[in-house]
Amino acid sequence: LKPFRLFCDRLPPPRCLDSSDKGPRHNTMAVQRVAVLALTAIVAAEANWPGCQEQNTVIRNGGQALFTNLQGYGATIGCFLDDCMSSDKFVASEIESCAKVCFSLPECTHWVWGTEEGEQKCWFRTGDSGREAGEGWVSGAKACSPPGTAVMPMGNSECWAEGFGYPNCCEAKFGPNGNAQCWDGVYNYDRCCFPKEEL
Repeated sequence: LKPFRLFCDRLPPPRCLDSSDKGPRHNTMAVQRVAVLALTAIVAAEANWPGCQEQNTVIRNGGQALFTNLQGYGATIGCFLDDCMSSDKFVASEIESCAKVCFSLPECTHWVWGTEEGEQKCWFRTGDSGREAGEGWVSGAKACSPPGTAVMPMGNSECWAEGFGYPNCCEAKFGPNGNAQCWDGVYNYDRCCFPKEEL
């Protein structure tokens, strides 16, 4: 079961269940069969990176733009209305950032890489109904990601301990400096609400 568990740990919530999980009884073998099929698809896509990328293809909004908190993954500029806490896009230095963030967003099914106003950006979609030809654009499905891609934590995971985490310290509802009850002389909004590594 170890390879199965390692695969399940890479999935965004809800993850796979096994016989050690609490709650209603589940057919573990059926869940494992589904997980193996999903793993096969992910491994096939990863083995094909960058071949899984759809060159000269853009997926326009088409009512399927995914507006979500991208700041927690490291987005700081190029967001919709300059608000990275609720955006479907951000400036990124490499195409891999698009695939990694989409893989981490449960609602994301497709990512897009292209240029807007002279800057390279990623866009995120919940479907691909806005697909069309677009010179220089690159698109990919969620499973189209570099080998070894795993779900990214929001913020700096080194900051979080029991009772403290991104949702109760950094969400937009707490304002521009986050939840003041989370911070002390060592931990603060800038250190904890942005990942250590830039996109």
